[in-house]
Amino acid sequence: MKSKLIISIIILIAIIGFGVYGYTAYNSYSENGTLIVYAASSLAPSMNETAAKFKSQHPNVNVEIHYGGSADLISQITQLNKSADIMASADYGLIDQRMMPNYATFNLKYARNEMVIAYTDKSKNSSQINSDNWYQILSQNDVKFGFADPNSAPAGYRGVMMIQLAESYYNNSTIFSTLIGQNTAITTQINGTGYIINSPTSIDPSSKVVIRPAVGELMPVLQSGAVDYVLVYKSDAEQLKGSGVKYISLPDKLRLSNTTYEPDYKKIKLVQYSGTNKSKNVTLTPIVYGITQLKNSPNSKLATEFLELLLSSEGVQITRNNFQDPITPAEPTNGSTDIPSALQNYLIKI
Repeated sequence: MKSKLIISIIILIAIIGFGVYGYTAYNSYSENGTLIVYAASSLAPSMNETAAKFKSQHPNVNVEIHYGGSADLISQITQLNKSADIMASADYGLIDQRMMPNYATFNLKYARNEMVIAYTDKSKNSSQINSDNWYQILSQNDVKFGFADPNSAPAGYRGVMMIQLAESYYNNSTIFSTLIGQNTAITTQINGTGYIINSPTSIDPSSKVVIRPAVGELMPVLQSGAVDYVLVYKSDAEQLKGSGVKYISLPDKLRLSNTTYEPDYKKIKLVQYSGTNKSKNVTLTPIVYGITQLKNSPNSKLATEFLELLLSSEGVQITRNNFQDPITPAEPTNGSTDIPSALQNYLIKI
């Protein structure tokens, strides 16, 4: 009698377990549709890997990712009314400034990066460059360098503003003029204790400088030998180390990854100009990625599930494996509201 009771309990547990599994499996496999993600180009490797994992869990769901400069992508959503479920920006501040509260109600800081100067063995004077003399190497007549467009990509305006910051760090007031002012239409002027940089619609680079709309588009230019050095994120350079890309680490203050220096960063601002000649102001901040789910997300349930995967231990490891520093638990920015309850366990407790 006792053995029959035990067998009955085991069977009941098995049935319940199968029911739970079947329900979960049914939900995952019955979900369908297209999840639309807009993401900074520097996030491509980690976002592609996350999307592949999500796809394995939701085989009937298509994940469509659009990459580019964060400012451009946000403009596509807010000005061109492009449909999207998720926006991941290389500058979390852009979501706060340009998407909240009309297009999004929350913004989660979830990863960090840093600026580096990438090069290859083909780069002129690469055996001499270091964290103390990089701006001197870049200024040499036969050396070409590249950076992303300050009007469309956070890596672009951060690179330009980092060069302005370098003047005070190295106590050399000619660095910006030599590298940027003499080779582009970008200008800078003193504003109290800080600087305002103007980046016109037509940057008009000289033959010494190559500019691309997004940071990810600089690496092929470097590898082809068309330029000697590029200002990129550490993750961009690390991901191509196996194909001969090298980089120098900048001094801590110039890496733009340490929040200790944020008061100094905020003294430097850049005015962006769009094709319609409308201007937008950007303040230099540490390199922190932000991500949000759109208020009018066509597939809000799928969007929340994707964010849940991204912020989970599995998603954090994917971010780390792609050379970005995860912020875990993630940190909602000031003013964030209506964060889905499914994400609460992955957020810092306030």
